Amino acid sequence: MDSKNKKQRPLHIPEENVYKSVHWTIILAYAIAAFAIYLLLSSTT
Repeated sequence: MDSKNKKQRPLHIPEENVYKSVHWTIILAYAIAAFAIYLLLSSTT
């Protein structure tokens, strides 16, 4: 998100909840999902 196209933050959302990059919990969720799919596929052989 660049500064010229910046939307106004709603008043009920605190400033610390505005993320400008990928949050670490999203990466963690994808890693857990990928590991779960691996376990699912490897246990069927």
